Amino acid sequence: MKAVILAAGKGTRLRPLTYAIPKPLLPVGGKPVMEYSIDNVKEVADTIYLAVSYRKELLEDYLMHVDYGLPVLPVSTLGWETAGDLRLLVSDKGIEEDIIVSYADVITKFSARELLNFHKKSGALATLMLFPVPDKDRERFGIATMEGNRITSFIEKPKYDVGSNLANAGCYILSKEALSMLKFEKKKVEETLFVELAKSGELAGYVANVPYWLDVGTREAYERANSLLYSLSSNSNLSK
Repeated sequence: MKAVILAAGKGTRLRPLTYAIPKPLLPVGGKPVMEYSIDNVKEVADTIYLAVSYRKELLEDYLMHVDYGLPVLPVSTLGWETAGDLRLLVSDKGIEEDIIVSYADVITKFSARELLNFHKKSGALATLMLFPVPDKDRERFGIATMEGNRITSFIEKPKYDVGSNLANAGCYILSKEALSMLKFEKKKVEETLFVELAKSGELAGYVANVPYWLDVGTREAYERANSLLYSLSSNSNLSK
């Protein structure tokens, strides 16, 4: 199985930190932020592709000096949001199999094996990992409404009560059939593919029990993540 880590953003909200260091390499809790995604998906992947559009040469140089136990390969994309960059990468690499996708600026911990097993049993074209968020935070996330193990609607950052607090955790599995539905356009899967699959009953929802979920999209979030992870590391080993 191939894994794709979406890391094409320029990290403008993290400047000036990202003037010199691309966002995937920003240190969080003592290691580059992208390594949290790598550690999660390598459980089921034989190759990991990093979709990047900024300072690719720095990522290539870094990856020459580390060993993750499998190939981790940067691939140039155009910054066409989640759907567009996935379409470009899948086409460029000739991928015709199910893939697991993770976001490079999300820090969490879960079993990719359990997610994959759930996806296979569901029979759906795609499976989105979800986690519950406080009602006050729903506007920050894509929110899924479910019946059984199927997502019946998916709304990105709703401005009203949708009757659910299950949020997109930033990781999902797409079948080759779902990949074929992606178009060469600057769009988000959260506003296109997920909505379409939910309407057709082909989007499963895997509700994960994650010990923590952090993003590093802004300076404030980055500082909070570092503070929390350093605090947690004094009591546990986050890499295990």
